[in-house]
Amino acid sequence: MPRVPIASEDERKFIVDGIQSQCRNDGRDCRSYRPLLLATDVINTANGSCLLKLGGTIVMVGITFEFSRSSQDKPNEGRIEATVDG
Repeated sequence: MPRVPIASEDERKFIVDGIQSQCRNDGRDCRSYRPLLLATDVINTANGSCLLKLGGTIVMVGITFEFSRSSQDKPNEGRIEATVDG
């Protein structure tokens, strides 16, 4: 199967030049990282939640559970429901 390049030759040169000059395109040096914030229990109506901020990226996750008894005629069956909002 032929190999498909992920980056163009110009993109590769840009990346290699940045590594060799110890500088990223956003001005940070190679050992600097983006500001990071991680907080838990940020949604008081969820059973678990967290907020992650990494540079300009923000991700929030909330998990809720609902517990109920299974029916007597089907004690080994239950239900799992997942919802994702973006």
